[in-house]
Amino acid sequence: MAEFYKITDRLVPVTCKECQKKPEETYLARLTRTETEKSRFLHSIGYGAVFGTSKIHLCKVEAYRRFLYGTYLTPDRRRMEDAFCFVFDDRHLYLVEEGELAGNLLCRLKKIFEQENAGTGSVLTAFLGQLLQKDLLHLEKIEDRLTHLEDEVLSGRIAGFEQKIIGCRKEILKYAHYYLQLQDMADILMKNDYGAFSEEDLRALRLLREKTGRLHQEAIMLREYSTQVREVYQAQIEIRQNKIMKTLTIVTTICLPLTLIAGWYGMNFRRMPELSWKYGYPAVVLLSLCIVALSLYLCRKKKLFF
Repeated sequence: MAEFYKITDRLVPVTCKECQKKPEETYLARLTRTETEKSRFLHSIGYGAVFGTSKIHLCKVEAYRRFLYGTYLTPDRRRMEDAFCFVFDDRHLYLVEEGELAGNLLCRLKKIFEQENAGTGSVLTAFLGQLLQKDLLHLEKIEDRLTHLEDEVLSGRIAGFEQKIIGCRKEILKYAHYYLQLQDMADILMKNDYGAFSEEDLRALRLLREKTGRLHQEAIMLREYSTQVREVYQAQIEIRQNKIMKTLTIVTTICLPLTLIAGWYGMNFRRMPELSWKYGYPAVVLLSLCIVALSLYLCRKKKLFF
């Protein structure tokens, strides 16, 4: 898997032996952790021990006496295959990973990279820029999902809404934290403590930081939008509850006179003439039907339903 490139105005593939023969040249290397442990060339310049074996948890850059050490983790996954780390100074840039994330980015980069007087700073800046190529599309997909959820809620289809909106909010939060971490990385790199970045590289880093800031603002706006969608959902729930309470109130209002009649004639006093009247029962039935019809007419007239 090991790949080595000599950095000139382009990325020129070379072998490990060529790197060992001319360590003063500017190189880019992509290795696995196992290969870093076996690389005498890497250990000879004092970088081997810094990689360690711990799991990568976030995006960061740490300054050491002779070099910068950084880690990168994609915002939507938490597997070692979706992460890599790098070591960087003015002469060498090492990308170390177990998967293919950095390899795929490097494959795209070496096809388009072309810069006069390029150095490790130029390559690292261009490489970090590749990381953000499709981020806006990812955020737009999340926005489309939120819009679809909002349309479903407004049309009354709210089954499974809570699980869907929680998933969206978690994903947005991951992206928001991710962009803050990238901004911190850019701030540390822009200090240029090792002189690896030219003025052109620093301008590119500033543009990269500004782009990261805009993406972070976009993530914050999406989080606010998700809150609004959730509020629409809560409003729909309240409207449904109000309709249910309204229906129960109307039914109770219609049944209340009938309850009064049933209670009245259920007393069975001796001198109640209706109890011995031949048409007493049909009369009470007819009275009840008339009361129900009158109640329904009044409810319809007041536009309480129908």
